[in-house]
Amino acid sequence: EDDDDDEDDDYDDDDDDDDDDEEEHLPAGQHLLVDIKDVDGTFLNSEELLAQAMVDVVADSRLTLLSYHCHTLVPTGVSCVGVLLESHISFHTWPTEGVITLDLFTCGAAPLLPVLPVIERLFAIPRPPLFEGEEVRKPGMLWSHKLRGFRAEMEHGDTDALSSSDLGEDVLGDNTYDLKEEVASVQTPFQRIDIYNLIDSRKLTAADYERSLSNDGSYQSQHPELFAPNKVVFLDGVKQSTLNGDAGYHESLVHPGMFAHDHPKRVAIIGGGEGATLREVLKHDTVEKCTMVEIDELMVMTSHKYLKEWSDCSDIVGSAEWCVDDPRADVRYEDAVAWFIDRFGDGVAEAEKKFHEDDYVPFDVIIMDALDPQVNIPFAEVLYKQPAFLQSIYDSLTEDGIIVMQLGDAPSIHDPSDQVGRNENRAIITEHLLRMGFESVHVYEEKHSDFGDPWSYLVAMKDFTARTNWYLNVAEIEVAIKDRIKHTYSGKSALRFFDGATMMTYQTPHKAFETIYCRNKPVPQGCDEISKGFSKSRPNAPVSSFEVKASQVGDQAGRGIFAKVDIPKGAYIGVEQSMNSIKVTPTTYDIISSHVEEYIEAAGFDAVVEFLWGYGFESNLYGEISYVVDSTILTFVNHGCNGTYNAATVTSTVTEMTCG
Repeated sequence: EDDDDDEDDDYDDDDDDDDDDEEEHLPAGQHLLVDIKDVDGTFLNSEELLAQAMVDVVADSRLTLLSYHCHTLVPTGVSCVGVLLESHISFHTWPTEGVITLDLFTCGAAPLLPVLPVIERLFAIPRPPLFEGEEVRKPGMLWSHKLRGFRAEMEHGDTDALSSSDLGEDVLGDNTYDLKEEVASVQTPFQRIDIYNLIDSRKLTAADYERSLSNDGSYQSQHPELFAPNKVVFLDGVKQSTLNGDAGYHESLVHPGMFAHDHPKRVAIIGGGEGATLREVLKHDTVEKCTMVEIDELMVMTSHKYLKEWSDCSDIVGSAEWCVDDPRADVRYEDAVAWFIDRFGDGVAEAEKKFHEDDYVPFDVIIMDALDPQVNIPFAEVLYKQPAFLQSIYDSLTEDGIIVMQLGDAPSIHDPSDQVGRNENRAIITEHLLRMGFESVHVYEEKHSDFGDPWSYLVAMKDFTARTNWYLNVAEIEVAIKDRIKHTYSGKSALRFFDGATMMTYQTPHKAFETIYCRNKPVPQGCDEISKGFSKSRPNAPVSSFEVKASQVGDQAGRGIFAKVDIPKGAYIGVEQSMNSIKVTPTTYDIISSHVEEYIEAAGFDAVVEFLWGYGFESNLYGEISYVVDSTILTFVNHGCNGTYNAATVTSTVTEMTCG
């Protein structure tokens, strides 16, 4: 009784100490729910052993037990409840099934997650083998952690990391994981890092994982990499990266932009503390230097210790075991915003340059692998809204430079315009890039990044002709990969996810991007003027309604197309043959032209070039000059050699000479 009074006195003293720890007095608590299976039935049916385990778990957890009561049930089972100074602990057992369910609730400020190993040690008691040599299954524990009540918000507007939707609700609050194991929890000067090993029972089982660790000759043991837990990284409670989605996310972030550049030698990474973005950049044989500017050095070191797969360059020929140690890597632990403004910002005169001269050499490609633009914290506002920083990024690129960034989860057709709501930063950054002078901007998405929803990315090019590389076909992309990507010691491809077929899916934005873009106010010009697809109600004038004959408009007029019947205004023309065309891409035209110029035996190609010039529709839609030639009399419709049209156009200012 005296001890209890002392505890109460201590608690009262804390309460009177000017409310030093305000959180303890908030109407909030933590709830730990634990289910354990394959537990020894004798232990589960012993009121004495269970009572002692409850007393021990409270003591080892630095909680205060005021009283407890246990009751043995008939025919088997025990129920116990303990009243704590902080709240309560209770559990019930099913000895025959080997199951115990337990819950622990506290109103204190001390975290409950560290209590889990104590509960497992005291309650997950394996049953003894029934006979010599029997393989006894290890007790399995499912658990969930929930924040209850109401608590104060942090300064940046988000609640504690444990109450976030990613870490708090989807992981800690979900008890369906066969394995949920904390690998590390680190508080840096800038953020909280949480790393978990997870086995989702809907995809794998803990039994398969355990078997993969054995040498029993099973499929699992022969392919352990397929049954390993998914390692997941959270920053301030927000899912940042996963082992299963590592290749899908980082390869789709890096390689589309890198291959859009002809020969990227100097690359910069903003953020990327895990080291995986650096790993992908270093796979390019053209890269001579990659500068990674990451403010959080402890993030990089934590990743090196617990996320070795993310920054492992040991298989890349000529690299290092840790990507950061690659001789081409230049890692700066600095504020990226200040770093770029100090070197490439407006007003940085030649005489004021105080850093090494190499710091002022522009980059071919810059990759922003920092905070999602949808994250509502001040630093994200700086990254995506500060004109001085964005202008310094533009000025730090070469004339044919490219910037790449991730834009958070991809939009759906049900979303409002990016101008409002959580995607405002996405709209602002796109507008800034166009205003600064980027001539071609592309958005794309990838659903294999293991974020639940598809993830979106953006590539912006200072030189419009870079679009030619963006629109290469599958074969051309595969050739570029073979020519540029470094070899590996293992002989395996250095790319686990990205290939030509994957790149083809990025070349045309998803319909949802167009949908939300056209919800902007005022409505963008293209949304009003461009038809929204084929309309069955619009009449079609078939090719048989026309004929080709000599034109009477002048001596040198040549041939023209003439209607044999009246054509309704606004009608389609030759829809039935509109797909029968010859398409000559910029790279194909370049091959033809270069052969004509360099090889005498290729003189016959002159006729091909003349045919394209005489009958083709010239465009630079794909960056450099390309041609489309209709294979029917449609080639005479809608364009002329002098940049005129013989049919009305949707936009009056567009002619053959201006449409590119």
